[in-house]
Amino acid sequence: MAKTIASINSLLVGLKTVNSSLLVKLQQLGFNTHLPVGAEQEYTVKTLVLAIDTLSIQFLTITANRKQFIQRTSYKERLIIESCLSKLLACLKQTQTELNEYHPISNHCDNSQALSYISESGERCHLKLLDAIEYIDEIKPYCRMLEMIIAHERIHALSAVLETLLSKDSKTIAEEDHELTAEQSNALELSQYLIRQAL
Repeated sequence: MAKTIASINSLLVGLKTVNSSLLVKLQQLGFNTHLPVGAEQEYTVKTLVLAIDTLSIQFLTITANRKQFIQRTSYKERLIIESCLSKLLACLKQTQTELNEYHPISNHCDNSQALSYISESGERCHLKLLDAIEYIDEIKPYCRMLEMIIAHERIHALSAVLETLLSKDSKTIAEEDHELTAEQSNALELSQYLIRQAL
């Protein structure tokens, strides 16, 4: 197995593992998970955590076919993906550490800003999870590219099946129904032609 794929899969499993407990821990400590985050407020804390989970699942699905993943990405792209995932995992681990060290008695959640709290000394602090948005944005184009490739291959497979069905249907109709009018026969041929062109 290529080292990059083994490393990417290991990072993805790590992401799923660490991320699985973050949302519950945030809620237990009193952080408002419905506050918006991101440059354009594109996430809430909750949807950010869910986006990380979805990203992990998508990449695990994509990398499951090792040969296809290697063919569809360059070594440089795999290194970039690996680096982004590594930074994202480090971010989640740091957040997990921060949450384990957080004491609700001496620290107070700041409900006016997402993932922030006021420390015992009165200093405003932010959880490292805020940086996750940057790493997600870095990796999204690769995820989209691979999803498009997979979708394109599925379309080709489905079109082959549909083509087979169309050829069987026209033979079956010709054999079974000899009472088609010329207009119906032309309409049938036209619809089959249009479907083939769409494929």
